[in-house]
Amino acid sequence: MLVRLYDRAILGLAATGALSLFLITLMIVVDVVLRNTGYHPLQSASALSEYAMLFSTMAAAPWLVREGGHVAITAFVAMMPPALRFAIAMATQALAVGILSLLSWRAAVIGVDKAASHTMDMRAITIPAWVLYAMLAVGLGLMALEFLRLLLRRAVYSGSAGA
Repeated sequence: MLVRLYDRAILGLAATGALSLFLITLMIVVDVVLRNTGYHPLQSASALSEYAMLFSTMAAAPWLVREGGHVAITAFVAMMPPALRFAIAMATQALAVGILSLLSWRAAVIGVDKAASHTMDMRAITIPAWVLYAMLAVGLGLMALEFLRLLLRRAVYSGSAGA
């Protein structure tokens, strides 16, 4: 049951990330139409686009790991003997888990610091700065978890869907 809930969360985040890309596109079209018809453009379009791009990246990235959608360059490794290729794949995935976990932890620490100091990110709109770091911490942490799942299943990440 917990695995199904997690699977749905990963899929839901990917769908929400895709929706945010659609909304960015729609907002840019509206902004261009307003500019070209003599109306005032949306003041916050640029800032909202930047926030949405960060969100969509962090929301979809764990799903892309699961689906093999991140690009993996295998030309050199493919020439190695199968046992060595497997060992390198496992080591690479373990390294990915470590680096992503470290980055997630660091983003969380910075986010907590920003929340404690009530820091705001001021652009055309103002939002609490911790929100940006929370997106990073969650997205990077879920990617680490996806690579860990592959590692524990002894499955090799191929990146075949990203080719």
